[in-house]
Amino acid sequence: MNTIRLIFSGLLILMAGCVSFPDPYVDSMDRKAIPPVVAVSSFENRSGFDGQWSLGSGMADLLVSELVGSRNFTVLERQQLNAVVSEIEMQRNKHFREEGRVESGRLKNARYLIRGVINDFSQVGGGAISVALRTIFFGGKGYKARVALTLTIVDVESGQIIDSVQCYASACAGEAYASTSYKNVAFGGDAFFKTPLGSATANAIRQGVNIIIKKLPRNPWEPMIAEVENGGRIILNGGAERNFKAGNVYDVKDEGRVITDPATGDRLTVLAGPTVGTIRISQVDKNIAFATVVKGSTFKRGQRLVPYSQP
Repeated sequence: MNTIRLIFSGLLILMAGCVSFPDPYVDSMDRKAIPPVVAVSSFENRSGFDGQWSLGSGMADLLVSELVGSRNFTVLERQQLNAVVSEIEMQRNKHFREEGRVESGRLKNARYLIRGVINDFSQVGGGAISVALRTIFFGGKGYKARVALTLTIVDVESGQIIDSVQCYASACAGEAYASTSYKNVAFGGDAFFKTPLGSATANAIRQGVNIIIKKLPRNPWEPMIAEVENGGRIILNGGAERNFKAGNVYDVKDEGRVITDPATGDRLTVLAGPTVGTIRISQVDKNIAFATVVKGSTFKRGQRLVPYSQP
């Protein structure tokens, strides 16, 4: 019995430090929240790795993929933005038909920028770990991969660093994964993620995304006026999916005042604006709703709605 216990302990020692288990994704954000709009810049490679892969752009692409896959963000293209702008400009050329042209001036603005630093990207021989039990010997030489990243979240409006996320992962394998096995492996491909470096990279990126999900503020969705038609009918910024219902009545609030700290300029709060009128929902579609005026006349795009309060 003691021998079996010692063998089991030895196997645990062999496994220790070889596998990291990333936290699962946190729950998706509340349906009433607005996904933060983020952009990812190319990573800076400080790991000393100078192999066949372009780690800076490759690691950024993996982070983008994970951010999109989490469905907690609106992710904007930034690495290839020049190509996007060139396509928009090309479509304005007279040699291209008008049908199907995209509208210019509609590119989204990022609220947060995520930049990354690769601190470690290495694989070394595993230096034999052994457990000797009288005449029984467990051991062998393997390969251990290590990936360490720093992800910095920047508020684009203020330039302030919101947080700096440290993520690290490692993975181990046997002799089959000598460094020569990476020669024909494409970074980020299926074959790559079956290697120790690929497994450690995936775990580190996933770990970073989970932390970012928890760190970034989530602004709640608010009912607002999206458009006022010439005839006076009002279009709202949500429909059935936002629980708008025909017959519901709302007070309309004008734009509030932003209060800032006179010493630092930091935003302290937003004071609610005055009530400019009341509207009643007359029709609800999937993504928008229509309302008619109960009272008031100075309605405009961007005004907020609050449930009607009986005076």
